[in-house]
Amino acid sequence: MILNEIGKLISEKCNFAIISHYSPDGDAIGSSLGLYNALKEIGKNVDIFIPDNLPNRFSYLPLFDEIKNQKQYKENYECILVLDCGDEDRLGEFVDILKHTDLVINIDHHISNTLYGNINYVDSNASSVGEIIYNLLKLNGYDISKNTACCLYTSIISDTGGFKYSNTTSMTFNIAGDLINTGIDFPEINRILFDTKSVNQIKLLSLVTSTLEMHNDDKLALIYMTRDMLNKSGASEDDASEMVNLARDIETAEVGVFIKEIDDKVFRISLRSKNIVDVRLIAEKFDGGGHVRAAGCTIKGDFAEVKKRLIDEILSQWK
Repeated sequence: MILNEIGKLISEKCNFAIISHYSPDGDAIGSSLGLYNALKEIGKNVDIFIPDNLPNRFSYLPLFDEIKNQKQYKENYECILVLDCGDEDRLGEFVDILKHTDLVINIDHHISNTLYGNINYVDSNASSVGEIIYNLLKLNGYDISKNTACCLYTSIISDTGGFKYSNTTSMTFNIAGDLINTGIDFPEINRILFDTKSVNQIKLLSLVTSTLEMHNDDKLALIYMTRDMLNKSGASEDDASEMVNLARDIETAEVGVFIKEIDDKVFRISLRSKNIVDVRLIAEKFDGGGHVRAAGCTIKGDFAEVKKRLIDEILSQWK
């Protein structure tokens, strides 16, 4: 079994790096820090990298401050573990870290994963990479400390939307229960991630919801955010991270779209669906990826053109 093989390699080797994708979400950060805490606790030498600014709302996670977002690589690593990253391109400028080892282990749950590692473990049935890391540690006899559990629980609830999404299984609940039994303050984690908003975030929310467009008999909901809205509200990029859910949560909507301007004529697209449309296929048309019900991509061009291309592609999925 591949997880046994990975566990054996972890036992045998001493010098590791862990890395995840740019524009990190709770699964990327939580699973990476979960494995990082676990390896540190058994005496391994580990560096952890995430090639982007980190959302401050995850700062409660143990050893969060040890994440590096600069290229402070060692000359060589015995093993580099890449988590929650379906494609090498998602490492951005940090993709060159993979040249610093002879062993890349790719651990992921995206069905579109390109299997770029020397060892690849991809379980598209797992709710999150945090769930996979839990199984990796348990299967190989490693204890899961309260610190590691805090990180893995964060990973799981982030990618399941607080256990609301269809990727939640009975196994997900069993794992979450085991993590809770370590003594983590799970109500506080839930509050931070789902029930806390800054004043500036509310201001941004007001501006973004005013852009709402409905298409295809109100089955497609679209909202967008410009750089000007971000500046006017005083909010941060992270404050906009979950706004796609506003569009998806509309009663009649099957698909929710959030278009976020990240630079001049550069837009990051978040896609969500409920039951019918495979948004991963839409994202892949624009060189993105993700899951059946949650995906994303980046598109360059004039806003009106980008919006039209997206709407046309989504509507084609209903035909």
